[in-house]
Amino acid sequence: MQLSKNPYTHILKLLAESSKKLKLSNLLFDQERSKRLEFKLGGLNIDLSGQLIDDDILQNLIALANAAEVKKKISELDQGNPINFSEKCKVSHLDLRKKARFEQKSWKKINTFVKDIRQSKKFKNIVNIGIGGSYLGPLTAYTALKPYCDGPTVHFVSNLDPTSISDVLSLCEQETTLFIINSKSFTTGETLHNAELAKSWLKKKNILIKNSFVSVTSSKVKALAWGIDEENVFDFDVGVGGRYSVWSPVGLPVMLGIGMQNFKSFLAGARVVDEHFLNTDIKENVPLLMGLIRVWNRNFLEHSSHGIIPYDQRLSFFPSFIQQLEMESNGKKVDVNGENLTMPASPVIWGEVGNNAQHSFFQFLHQGKETVPIDVLIALSPSGVSLDGDWEESHKRLVINAIAQVEALAHGSLNSCEPHKDFQGNRPATIISWDATDPFTVGSLIALYESITISSGFLWGINSFDQWGVELGKKLERQLLKRENLEQFSPRVAKFLNSK
Repeated sequence: MQLSKNPYTHILKLLAESSKKLKLSNLLFDQERSKRLEFKLGGLNIDLSGQLIDDDILQNLIALANAAEVKKKISELDQGNPINFSEKCKVSHLDLRKKARFEQKSWKKINTFVKDIRQSKKFKNIVNIGIGGSYLGPLTAYTALKPYCDGPTVHFVSNLDPTSISDVLSLCEQETTLFIINSKSFTTGETLHNAELAKSWLKKKNILIKNSFVSVTSSKVKALAWGIDEENVFDFDVGVGGRYSVWSPVGLPVMLGIGMQNFKSFLAGARVVDEHFLNTDIKENVPLLMGLIRVWNRNFLEHSSHGIIPYDQRLSFFPSFIQQLEMESNGKKVDVNGENLTMPASPVIWGEVGNNAQHSFFQFLHQGKETVPIDVLIALSPSGVSLDGDWEESHKRLVINAIAQVEALAHGSLNSCEPHKDFQGNRPATIISWDATDPFTVGSLIALYESITISSGFLWGINSFDQWGVELGKKLERQLLKRENLEQFSPRVAKFLNSK
């Protein structure tokens, strides 16, 4: 059922009109309300009190979720029903976080491989070649967990631009570099072309593929045909979507960096969120409530974008990862039945780490004509700092900066005499905080946002697990490379083709 057809949509539209009278400067001083909107999930503290909702709005949002049978759909996801309708397959990333996985042959194979590589110290550098979820997921987790990285140095290559792989290879030596071809389909053009460049680089020193290449894929036959030895192919289920795949062998670069015990902690952090998501009533179900708030802001308050602002430098890639997660999952124009949506799905996701964001686009957030709801993510303690001087004071000021910005967005500062100094306030923000950025917490944080994305998709009535939107560009690229059917392209294309 589309959101527009939900029986509670009309009520929420009326409430959205009346919500214009709500003031965060009043709501935030209602201690009972704040208490009801503060939650703890694993090591995460989630404060939803900075959203423009009251009890009446929240009750009707919960009724909206019940009418959309979201809890039933979450259960179907866990049970392995084929809810990816366009590709007729199940969605299986939740299975990767269950304890039963540790008894499977595939886990034991990758566990042995990782331990051997880390203990032998044969390879000083690991180069992960992948794009999309095969790049952003591992990169985000690896960067976030840098203090736990005591294995080989991991580099990430995604872009087809040859400067990307050239810059990475300039830091490596052929004899001590291991390449991971990270591609679910093993047909991704950018990844395979970069892999060929890596192969040519190795040939300069007469190093064989079998000694320096492994593959992560759900298309084992294609990997074998490319030349990867079977013992070096780590396959996974086709039901694991790319942007939900960091838990699978796609996370191999993370495993090699932090080791298997830390990776198991990463999985455990996600599992806590999964169990909460599957078993908790809507009224207390944090990912589902955050999904409802995302829909409230997008469709009823008509805020078309959403900011992700981590006050933790180690989460520098997190906004990009969540951008892909949400916009590739929910950037759709039709529902699960192929009918055109009459209400839009997915906000535009964007963001940057604080304090950088404060000196970049916070001017827009505070005084722009459009309201942008944001999530502010705060690590209350730094991780892996080894500095002289008063670095504790630096981190204290970082946290205070985060809270000051959230308060300024909420309360504003009216100044009718000097309009350029007028801050309207009433701009919503969610605060997510935790003690220190460790594997368990990062696992919880990523799983939380996965579940927000999935919840929102269920409310919009769309398929959050396919991504057909990337296919047309790929098709036209193949035609241009082969110079086929050029008459269908506009004249502007010719000058680029003639330049190459």
